[in-house]
Amino acid sequence: MFKKSNRTKNIRRKIVTSDDEEQQQQQDSENVSITESVVNRTKLDKKKKKKEKKEPKQSLGLSFDQEEEGDMETFKVKKSKASLRLSAARKSAQDTIVNTTTEEQQSTSSAYTNELLEALRKNTPSTPAALKSTSLDNNKNIDDDDTLLAEKFPSLMKNDKSAIPDAHAIHAAKKKREQMRKGYVDPMEEDFVKLDDQGSSRLVREEDDVGDDGEAEYESYVGERLTLDKKMARKQEQDRRAGVREMIEEAQDDAEDEQDIERWENELIRHGGVKPQRREEKARDPYAPPPDYRPAEVPVESSILSLDKAIENLDSNAAGISSMMKSYELQLEQMQKNMENLTTNETDLDKEIVRESERYDYFQGLTGYVNDLGEFLDAKFPELEALEKEAHDMMATKYDVVVKRRWQDDLDDLHEFANVPEQFDEDQQQKDEEKEVDEFGRGRDLRGSASEVQRRKIERQQRIAQCEDLTSVQEQGLWSDDELSEEWEARKDQKLDVIQNDKVASILEDVSDEFGSLEMVKSKFEAWKTNFYQDYTKAFGSLSLPGAFEFYVRCELVTWNPFTEPMEFDTMKWHTVLSQYGITDEHEDADTELLNKVVEKVLIKKLKSMLDILNITSMKEMRYASQAVEQISYYVEKHERSFMDLMTNVESVIDKQLKPYAELVDTIKIIEPNSEAKERFVWRLCKYLKTLHVWRRYLPKDTLKSLGTVVMNRMIGPLLQPNINVKDAELQKEALQLLGRLD
Repeated sequence: MFKKSNRTKNIRRKIVTSDDEEQQQQQDSENVSITESVVNRTKLDKKKKKKEKKEPKQSLGLSFDQEEEGDMETFKVKKSKASLRLSAARKSAQDTIVNTTTEEQQSTSSAYTNELLEALRKNTPSTPAALKSTSLDNNKNIDDDDTLLAEKFPSLMKNDKSAIPDAHAIHAAKKKREQMRKGYVDPMEEDFVKLDDQGSSRLVREEDDVGDDGEAEYESYVGERLTLDKKMARKQEQDRRAGVREMIEEAQDDAEDEQDIERWENELIRHGGVKPQRREEKARDPYAPPPDYRPAEVPVESSILSLDKAIENLDSNAAGISSMMKSYELQLEQMQKNMENLTTNETDLDKEIVRESERYDYFQGLTGYVNDLGEFLDAKFPELEALEKEAHDMMATKYDVVVKRRWQDDLDDLHEFANVPEQFDEDQQQKDEEKEVDEFGRGRDLRGSASEVQRRKIERQQRIAQCEDLTSVQEQGLWSDDELSEEWEARKDQKLDVIQNDKVASILEDVSDEFGSLEMVKSKFEAWKTNFYQDYTKAFGSLSLPGAFEFYVRCELVTWNPFTEPMEFDTMKWHTVLSQYGITDEHEDADTELLNKVVEKVLIKKLKSMLDILNITSMKEMRYASQAVEQISYYVEKHERSFMDLMTNVESVIDKQLKPYAELVDTIKIIEPNSEAKERFVWRLCKYLKTLHVWRRYLPKDTLKSLGTVVMNRMIGPLLQPNINVKDAELQKEALQLLGRLD
């Protein structure tokens, strides 16, 4: 803590008041010159004290004759030229101020005359003579309070020593003292010390004392002088800190003194300077009523009610009580209902808590199960796709054999009645040379050789002979001719059975029971719909679950060929399992949305992948394909994007198989207009118009008309000469009838 200094302060100041304000204003003009000289002299003394380092004062004195001086060794710093010029300019400015001040002092000192000094002595307020004489005779028996009153209120003390200042005078004195404490001095007031020392002593004011030593304290605190010596700098820092502590202690002392003065003034104002006199209480009459006595009120007289009026009042009161009872009964009934509702709500809340707990447990377990299922599908899907590709390649072998055989038979018929460009024979021969043996393991002969042509003709006649109804040329031309040997069909079916039964089953051998079948996976997700139907609906479970069931549906359809093995969807195992998904007492209907999405995601995808082996000249395959598309239309709307994409693929496959024949007919030149080979070839082309007829319900009319126009105008029309040949006219008529059926 800070060390408290021994410095004493004069907290009582002499406040000079004047009753005659006009006389004070006359004196102000005479005191202006004296005040200015005193102020200038003070400024000069302060500037001189800045040049000399003074030691801090140890105590405050009341005499103006003492002078304290302090010597201190200073370190002289070598200054630069710029610093010397700056100090020279400052010194010249100070000399100018000193000369001006000296001239003013000389001019002012000449104004002090005997008359002026006498007038100042008379007009300076001082202690009243009555108070002085009383103080001397009674050996200073007047207490400090009276002396302070005399100093603050001289106008009242001149007439009567015991006079008490009124509230207005006290308030004015207090206000003036507060202004002087804040540093404000009324310019109309006299603020100087009386020149005559007789009968009174000159006291040093606190403001003057602080002003004399202010510059020294400021220099000690700030440290304007530059010191390069470390010891001297450390000593100056210690002096500065000591000065700060002293200033803090003085501020604390000032605050305590101000509190004491304020307390004393409040006591003086409250008592008014005199002791209050006690009032004599009057004798109280013992028989008189007490001062707070209040007589009782006498009720007003009222007439006695009649019997009828009393009964009427009782009836009205009874009716009011009855209505009140009814309202209470209604309130009681309502409260009972509220209690029942609260009980029901409590029961429902308990059930909801249990349900939410089960829901949380279920979804926590479902989250882990879905993650495991995702990893399982990522690992098994590549194996499944490899099996699907193997089965597709085996089924595509038959398609390649049938299409190539038909193409070669058509070329053989064209060679009989038209010139065929060599490029078609060379292209086919180049394709055949890529294989050293045919599909039956025999060595291949050149397609254009006589032996090869004769061999193909014999084989075709044998196939026709096996069909008893192919007696006419028209029937032979409309014949699909897509059958292979029974031996080859048996080998193919055997390989497909191995893929479906053995290889597909081997994929699931290392899988746990919860992922081993579609039924197990379905049962895991089924609780989602049955127990948490709202969550199932909000999460669109019917749209997300087909991704989990797709693997198992595709495993069942690995070797299924929709163009040769027609099958209803509702007879398949996957359809039976998923149609029972989520059927309970609350949910009696099957989740049709789930079935629709499975068909859209799996069956349409399966059909698209099989379109490249669709033989459009085979009425059977085209009819089975249309039946599969019709079943898909039961689950997927025709205007949906997936169904429209499927129809676009069907159109592309048909157009792809018609394009080679259109290009072939554009390049041939007929040399034998009337021949059996020509008639058979035209009927084979008319077969395309008959197979297009099965797609009238699914392909747009513009698409069917465009495909039929290609067959009629680019493939059949250039071969016929109806104006010359009667048979050509009949063929043209039959072709136009088939084309008309497409509209």
